Amino acid sequence: MEARAFAGDVAGETAEFLAKLGVEPELFRRGAMETHSLITGETIGRVEPNDAASAKFAIDGANDAFRACRRTSAPRRGEFVRLLGEELPATQPELARLATIEAGKITSESLGEVRAATSVLIRRRLPL
Repeated sequence: MEARAFAGDVAGETAEFLAKLGVEPELFRRGAMETHSLITGETIGRVEPNDAASAKFAIDGANDAFRACRRTSAPRRGEFVRLLGEELPATQPELARLATIEAGKITSESLGEVRAATSVLIRRRLPL
């Protein structure tokens, strides 16, 4: 399976995985900044850089979301984490493959990291 990391159309494979994960193509196909696979050097996506105004907008949005989450009861937040933990195993192979493509890690290492993240969500029902 490790040989697969060096073969094929890495950009196409990345686009396919991102689409399967629900990422809109325009979010990774257009933009001034390229991102490259550490495996092949191939361009796997393009994104727009952020300026100060767009960074502030994103930070403000994250702050608003945090405040809304904080007003949500702990059991309800825990239920969200549980549901996320149930959904994540279905995407483990794709998430691991994306980590391999982007970070240049061997497939087994990437899969181990994704499995570890999943186990944290499944075992620990933390009240965010």
